[in-house]
Amino acid sequence: MTTVVVEGYLRTPFRTMHLQPHPACLAAFLGLFVACDPKPASDPTAGTGSSEPTATAPQLAPASEEDAWRKPEVLVSIIPPVVGKSVAVLFAGDGYYAFKLVEAGARVIAIEPDGAQAGRLREAAAKRGIGTDRLEVRQVAQGTGLNPGEADMAFCSRSYLTVPDRINYFRQVRSALKSPAPLVLVDFAPAESPVGPPVSERISEQAVMDEMELLGCTDIGAYGKKLPYQWVVIAMDFVPDPDAVEVAP
Repeated sequence: MTTVVVEGYLRTPFRTMHLQPHPACLAAFLGLFVACDPKPASDPTAGTGSSEPTATAPQLAPASEEDAWRKPEVLVSIIPPVVGKSVAVLFAGDGYYAFKLVEAGARVIAIEPDGAQAGRLREAAAKRGIGTDRLEVRQVAQGTGLNPGEADMAFCSRSYLTVPDRINYFRQVRSALKSPAPLVLVDFAPAESPVGPPVSERISEQAVMDEMELLGCTDIGAYGKKLPYQWVVIAMDFVPDPDAVEVAP
């Protein structure tokens, strides 16, 4: 199969993915495919086996200073489709991404270990008129807080280096997801920026991609240029597209 690279998608030439164009994911790719090395390549947002969403996600226009650099509208455009999907937001914190994903059309399960913070999230959801059918907050001190097959995707924006026993934790999270078990990670790039933790507390997307292999993920990719200060890593299982045509190397 020919190896291809999407501009701004892979930071290193040897990290390749099986780019199988999928109708639900074509909107995430803006640019031309360019032939690269002979290893198999894959698009982590493709081959999900899901059908085209029946509804269109609303546009997420920047409305605050935080939105201006987090760019939620860009983030939603590059991760697997969330409309009508169940998304587990891990370590939900103040709920910034949980609310953005609800706004984009997802049903969100917000997992938060701190009881007080979980309570504030519930209050914030109630004030916004968001019911538990759209945003369910779970206070989970240990474990994933997810039932097997309960969610379509997991999303985590907590500083990757601070996740306790992260390899085992994310492995357990993925085991609770529906195939192809997509895990979306967002964190600050290891470079100076006006927001975010010290550079010494950051990790590169390449190092995270390496760890995703330890989880058994077979489709792994990263966006390092779409957001001003953060990278996005998407890791999932490879699911062949029955309509894909293989090209001999």
